[in-house]
Amino acid sequence: MNRNTFGTFRALFAALAALAAPLAAHGQTLISEDFTGTTTSNPWFFFADACLTASSAAGVQPSGSGNGQLPGCVAIQSTYNENLVGGQNGVAGSTQTLPDPNGQGALRFTNGNPGGYAQHGAIVSTTPFPTGAGVSLTFKTVTYRGNSGGAGGDGADGISFFLMDASQSPNIGSWGGSLGYTCSNANPPYVGMVGAYLGLGIDEYGNFLNGANWMSGYNGPNAATGDNTALGYGYRPNRIGMRGAGNIAWSWLNANYPQYYPSSFSASDQQAAVQATCQSGLVWDLSHHGKAVKVTGDTIPLYDYAPIPNAYVELPSTMQIANEAAMARPQATPIFYQLKISQRGLLSLSYSVNGGAYQQVIKSQDITAANGPLPAGFLFGFAGSTGGSTNIHEILCFKAGPATTAASSAGASEKQSAKLESGVQAYFAYYDPNNGWTGRVTASSLGFDSFGNVVLSPTPNWDAACALTGVGSGGTCPTTGVAGPTPAQSPTGRVILSWNGSQGIPYEWGNLTSAQQTALNAGDTSGSPSLSSLSCPTSPSPTPYAANDRLAFLRGDRSCEVSTAGVGLFRRRSDVLGDIVDSSPAWVGPPIAPYTAVWSDRLYPSATNPETASGSQTYTQFVTAAQTRTNVVYAGSNDGLLHGFRSGSYDANGAFVATGNDGQEVLAYMPGAVVQTIHSTTNNVDYANVQYGHNFFVDATAATGDLFYRGQWHTWLASGLGPGGNAIFALDVTDPTPANFAESKAASLVVGEWNSSTISCASSAGGSSCGSNLGNTYGTPQLRRLHDGKWAIIFGNGYGSATGDAGIFIMTIDPNTAATTFYYLSTQTGSAASPNGIAFPSAADLDADHTTDYVYAGDLQGNLWRFDLTSNNESNWAVSPGPLFKTAAGQPITTAIVVASGAPSPGMQQQVMLLFGTGQRLPVTNASPATYASGTQSLYGVWDWNMGAWNAYASVQYASMNAAATGLSTANYYLTPSSLTQQVVTVNAATGDREIAANATICWAGQTSCATNGQFGWYLNLPGTQEQIIYSPELVLQALTVNSIVPASANATSCALPSDIGFTYVINAMTGGAFNQVFLPPSAAANPAFSTNPKYTDAVAIAIQTNATGMSFVTTNGAGTRFLVYETNQVDTASNNIASGAQPLNLPANNTGRRLSWIERR
Repeated sequence: MNRNTFGTFRALFAALAALAAPLAAHGQTLISEDFTGTTTSNPWFFFADACLTASSAAGVQPSGSGNGQLPGCVAIQSTYNENLVGGQNGVAGSTQTLPDPNGQGALRFTNGNPGGYAQHGAIVSTTPFPTGAGVSLTFKTVTYRGNSGGAGGDGADGISFFLMDASQSPNIGSWGGSLGYTCSNANPPYVGMVGAYLGLGIDEYGNFLNGANWMSGYNGPNAATGDNTALGYGYRPNRIGMRGAGNIAWSWLNANYPQYYPSSFSASDQQAAVQATCQSGLVWDLSHHGKAVKVTGDTIPLYDYAPIPNAYVELPSTMQIANEAAMARPQATPIFYQLKISQRGLLSLSYSVNGGAYQQVIKSQDITAANGPLPAGFLFGFAGSTGGSTNIHEILCFKAGPATTAASSAGASEKQSAKLESGVQAYFAYYDPNNGWTGRVTASSLGFDSFGNVVLSPTPNWDAACALTGVGSGGTCPTTGVAGPTPAQSPTGRVILSWNGSQGIPYEWGNLTSAQQTALNAGDTSGSPSLSSLSCPTSPSPTPYAANDRLAFLRGDRSCEVSTAGVGLFRRRSDVLGDIVDSSPAWVGPPIAPYTAVWSDRLYPSATNPETASGSQTYTQFVTAAQTRTNVVYAGSNDGLLHGFRSGSYDANGAFVATGNDGQEVLAYMPGAVVQTIHSTTNNVDYANVQYGHNFFVDATAATGDLFYRGQWHTWLASGLGPGGNAIFALDVTDPTPANFAESKAASLVVGEWNSSTISCASSAGGSSCGSNLGNTYGTPQLRRLHDGKWAIIFGNGYGSATGDAGIFIMTIDPNTAATTFYYLSTQTGSAASPNGIAFPSAADLDADHTTDYVYAGDLQGNLWRFDLTSNNESNWAVSPGPLFKTAAGQPITTAIVVASGAPSPGMQQQVMLLFGTGQRLPVTNASPATYASGTQSLYGVWDWNMGAWNAYASVQYASMNAAATGLSTANYYLTPSSLTQQVVTVNAATGDREIAANATICWAGQTSCATNGQFGWYLNLPGTQEQIIYSPELVLQALTVNSIVPASANATSCALPSDIGFTYVINAMTGGAFNQVFLPPSAAANPAFSTNPKYTDAVAIAIQTNATGMSFVTTNGAGTRFLVYETNQVDTASNNIASGAQPLNLPANNTGRRLSWIERR
């Protein structure tokens, strides 16, 4: 900033130096501080205007006999600056004065508009933090209520966080642009911090990195106007950046170079000497004509707080540090910082804006070469200042620990589900948002303990991230514990495919189209410095930028990643495998679909079926031929690739073969749509950029299944991109042998890729413009046989389409030529102004002939739809005239529908029941956290009563009613919650269990015994705050089971870091009621503590807290007990793996229900 003075604090520094020595006797290895309360947990020296807004206590500096007390802002009103208090209240804005309520305050350095000019404050810790194990730090800041001053309109000045050598007495540098850390070229007395090692400037005004000259290699455009130190990156508002070590203060210069900085100097000469030294970074001899000292012809350089090379980020105008319009703290934009220095001196910094994705500034860069070795201990400190422009500057919380300590939320899992096959292994996929958004896929053995309980091995058999990245010498894979060195998979040896718009291609530079090459290199020759002007830190000598370098990086090549010396083109990764957020592992092994050798369509028994044509391969023959093929686990990742990892095989007798059960990648696919988007000129969404935050690319769960064409059975994989884009692709994964899974086979392995621009539908169902209805392809497609004799991929139109419509696409495959034809069935709901969409279609086979009859789906506006595919003529396929059901207040339906049949009681006719929940999660962005649907959400069980048309021509009959007899008065006779019986859910205060104390009885419509109008199903409201269903439910015998999520509090200015929690529901699918003590204690016989746990002895519980994510998978022990196997959103700190569990169920025999929408258990 333009001005601020050091004032009278030199005397205070001297006093603090006397106090500091007794407190430096021992180190502290874990520090956690919450500044929102009335006092602190740790002792801090305080300077100038630093105060706690929730406190009224007088300030007491720490001493050998006590921790002291940071002053309350009210207490320093008359001592320092009245404008720190009064109307500028942190919580309530201008309507209430300080102090803030306990737990809702902050550490404040300056006040805001009006007033708040020329203020500053700082704090420094008292106890040395040892650096032998490195240091890992997190803290949260808010800046708000300024006067929009400065060229950036973002107020001033900023906040600094710093690390100083603990052997030095606590002290502060200059204010203004120096932010209490560096020396100043502009503001007397010009002194900088003594013992400074590392400073982070959160700089609204723009001067923290503004030196007298540009850093070497930097050529603008920011002008060097010389605010502080010798070197910098010019004046630039709204920037976060780091500076290194320095000691430019008269006290240090006089003590170390007394011949050039003699004690005889007057006060003005001392200031002039410090200013000259600061501006040049050299020892300066003011007494001999004012020039730099030379020894044997060379000048003497000093540590002058030089910027850490390239360790800064210039935020866009849409992402301001300060929220000038915020009148109170809750409206401010919190920024969370993570800073780490390894014991080898490798520096990493990332930040999160408003709870959004962490964005990288610097990764594992060696700072010891320029900064010197790490001191034995650090002191931590914060400072903030204003000058001619204002902002409120506050710190909310701070944590420090050794760099070897895992960060919070070291792993996360949001929408994955375990995949089990033949009782051998469970597969989990998850991600680490605090480590550059890396991902993992692990395989854990599934077995039984001595009591017959299903158990998962705590140590995975393999971790695909370690297999792909390799493990260095002296290291270990963090999940499996396998010691290095293990080699990484060769980037040039990986089999990676893509799509060029007309066919599958090897993902190699020479195979891309010119448009794809241009997309991958856009902007590389512009900027300062341009990427094309940099070099790759290859050995033995750097190599210049090449056009194909980014593609090589995306293939896993690491030679152009930024080195520890700060040299390179692309960001430094911890692992090659990117984050896997919403994609569940999809396992493909031996064919296990329930198909027979003879195919028959029960609605059209005289139809000629291609599957039974003379000379065609039967499914039985296909099963035999593919019995021993390699098992492959597929998962989509936000590194832009769908990955396939090998996982052993089975022999001809069905015994598991462990050879190849190692997680090595055997196939990967980058969709053509992703080739166009994975590189961006916007840094924080550009995957290879050193300032990458996060973006979505391949973020949907793939469908796998067997289908028939050209006289042969095949196994396909089909997937969308989730929030990553509006495309869908299909691969032929029938034969995973190395000879077939080869880049030379790209044209045959990639069946096709389609997007909103390339999809054209049959004239009877959507026409040539139907592709405009395709949005981001959420959900999982369905691979199904249809009555027209063709197999098809059925998928929802997704979210965010150009039209805003909701509907489903059906892509049929010609049985002779494999040519594809698209059909679109629109619900005629939604618009660009009021967008709608469908994610998950659920195909229903009502007569068990393996041919889809109806497709059910829910949409974003809470409508439940039925699509009629019973005709063998595609032009007759249609959506029901109106929705079957509308949720309360338009609760969104974003998961699959379970289609089941059941009888209300033995002897009654089967009813088609539609089972689902409501809720929605909008994904995290670089500017905001994940958000959820508002309002109460529900679980529903709805009877599809309108089966008259089906019963007229099908041999399998279902309970049905005439429309007139339903008593429904709504248009098209759709149902609403008032048409259903409510099951009332309460929460057990002691256990948190969700309970139904008394099951409500449903008197079904059409029964003459009903005293009032009969009902068409059931519903229950989820009791947790914002509790909702974002994972697909499933049927287990006659039980509906689903995992809910209860999002953590979204208060971004709180210092608490709660995790999402979740409950596993198990309820009667026909009634929505409770079973009797349905949750069995895990390993009860082995662990008696479980058997007496009231969580498991609750006879009326319908849900218990498991924190499970995604769909649980069902397996059975020898006694027939069903177990729900799941992964959670928690990390098992003992094993560094995602936590998982196996929950046994006490279910009665199933006499009434069956599933009609089936899923192949692969």
